[in-house]
Amino acid sequence: MASRLCFNTVGFLMVASVGLLLQGANAGNTYIVGDELGWVVPPNNSYYQEWANSKTFQKGDSLVFNWTTGTHTATEVSTKEKYDNCTKMGIILIDPGFTVTFNENGTHYFLCSEGTHCQQGQKMIIKIGDGIAPSFAAPSLTAAAAISAVLISTIVTFFLN
Repeated sequence: MASRLCFNTVGFLMVASVGLLLQGANAGNTYIVGDELGWVVPPNNSYYQEWANSKTFQKGDSLVFNWTTGTHTATEVSTKEKYDNCTKMGIILIDPGFTVTFNENGTHYFLCSEGTHCQQGQKMIIKIGDGIAPSFAAPSLTAAAAISAVLISTIVTFFLN
């Protein structure tokens, strides 16, 4: 009876540990686009790309598009060509303070679709992880490691009892 109680306790602790590991794997950082400047027409054409290149974005991270003056949008376009050409059609986010959370690796193209703001440099490319979107739903390394740990712990516990 005592060995069965010990096995149940160990099993519960393993499941709880895996849950905590998986929960922590999805937590991310929140970035204010442009930091103090916010999302406005920048002082130079490379400002936002330099800002984005200075960060390392991962799954679970979020971007907040803030502006206090002027009319702006945060428009996500689907291709580099549309980004380069400042194409104004895409997913348009029009409210200041809008937050975008990234749930998988990939490359995202954002621009302002107001007037000539994009041509003036109000645009940026964000790479999440390696910038390559997954072609299939593979478990993350963290999840795979947690599952392996549970299996190994279960086998060891079985042989020790």
